[in-house]
Amino acid sequence: MPRSRNAAAIDALITARRTGRRIAALPLGSEPRELAEAHALQDATVAKLDERIAGWKVAFGKDREVMRGIIVGSRMLASPASLPASEVPMLGVEGEIAFVFNRDLPPRSTDYSREEVSAATIPLVGIEIVSSRFEDYSKAPLLDRTADCMSNGAFIAGTRRRDWQQVDLSKLKATLRVNGKIVVQKTGSHPTVDPILPAVALVNLLRHTSGVNKGQLVTTGTCTGLYFAAPGDAIEVSFTELGSAAVTITK
Repeated sequence: MPRSRNAAAIDALITARRTGRRIAALPLGSEPRELAEAHALQDATVAKLDERIAGWKVAFGKDREVMRGIIVGSRMLASPASLPASEVPMLGVEGEIAFVFNRDLPPRSTDYSREEVSAATIPLVGIEIVSSRFEDYSKAPLLDRTADCMSNGAFIAGTRRRDWQQVDLSKLKATLRVNGKIVVQKTGSHPTVDPILPAVALVNLLRHTSGVNKGQLVTTGTCTGLYFAAPGDAIEVSFTELGSAAVTITK
């Protein structure tokens, strides 16, 4: 659990989520000083909000540190979705390949292999809505943004493909459409080339603590870059051989 000095940071993040009022910074002296502390701040914030952990976003930091951000149940939406702009004012949009777990991967003493994680997952098309509890996302320290669930505002879960093992996920074409117009199109653009690798890393991070439960999800990083939408935009992301996801940002 976070140290007592983090209590003010937890309270600030909770208040920002409940009121919708963004904060300039975490209270001085309460900020996380290391990655594990940032993760613990996330956990405590989500627990105090009485939210369930629907999934995680994951990325690699310096020296290949595994950084994870909780996606809470109330912010996991099925495609096609509708989302008020006021709830996600930053309006960052990313097209991603995610994986939903079709079985538990519980805590254990040894690493899970790529093959074990692949056998326990189904890929799907996702749209991450990036939004921050900080007034200026770009100026917030990385660890503070990590404590803020890595700036997740919402996640839109789209088409799943169960018979995916023969599909080369590293070579898929990703297309981002806004109001029917293609604004981004890239092929083989996953940041780790192989999208399953961040999922494996997350599972092996969590095997030390909670493990992963059936039905939870991990999203593995943007294939379209970060696009900033506007209120009223209709967003669609598609991947060849996987499918699509859609969300309308209402005014």
